[in-house]
Amino acid sequence: MREHHIGQTVVPYEIDWVEDRETIGLSVDQSLELTVRAPMTATVGEVEEVLTSRQEWILEKLYGLKEQSEPPYPKEYLSGEKLPYRGREYHLNVIEADVPEPRLSFDGLEFTLEVHHLDAPADDVSVRRKRQAVIDWYLRQAKQDLPDRSPQYESKLGLSDISYDVCELSGRWGEFDNRAVRLNWRLILAPVRIQDYVIVHELAHAVHDEHSDAFWNTVGTLIPDYEDRREWLRVNGNALIV
Repeated sequence: MREHHIGQTVVPYEIDWVEDRETIGLSVDQSLELTVRAPMTATVGEVEEVLTSRQEWILEKLYGLKEQSEPPYPKEYLSGEKLPYRGREYHLNVIEADVPEPRLSFDGLEFTLEVHHLDAPADDVSVRRKRQAVIDWYLRQAKQDLPDRSPQYESKLGLSDISYDVCELSGRWGEFDNRAVRLNWRLILAPVRIQDYVIVHELAHAVHDEHSDAFWNTVGTLIPDYEDRREWLRVNGNALIV
């Protein structure tokens, strides 16, 4: 593990030497580890020059987590609470009904959660059952809505035969592998512009494997303000839970 000094701040980093790579790229993951991906021909001195030129960016990444939104308080799924959907908050109305298990619906103005009278109290079991009903609705909606946003971007990138899977992804919003895009269902809670950014990000990996300058140029061609959208997701991603 090497060290780069920014004033009094010591930043440990690792160099990942990559064949056929032409530029030096930096990335900071969720564990705040700095990784440098460099061509096989690059020297440590050249890597240090890039680190020096990107010091402001590095500090923003390392300390930016302090700005992230705190996760909201756990819900009890009672009338009067609100549920997020596509970047907006909607009133939740809980009613007793003749249903074997909780069932969520949305009419465009508010959410309605039908529950058996035994699930009406806010005990741990009923809360878990109601939460699962809410997640099931979001998952169904995400599987319907998110892939429908992709064709407009696929055509601009000259892509076809891309498959989509909306599921639970741990620690990431999307991933691309072997012409398949996987999207985190929680994106359905975010504004549509944020959903589009993640979709374009993953589709760009069909053209560029690494987060190179060419990769970000491709993303920027389709989403000119992608940096603002990426920053929104970094700051607000923790709050996209139900």
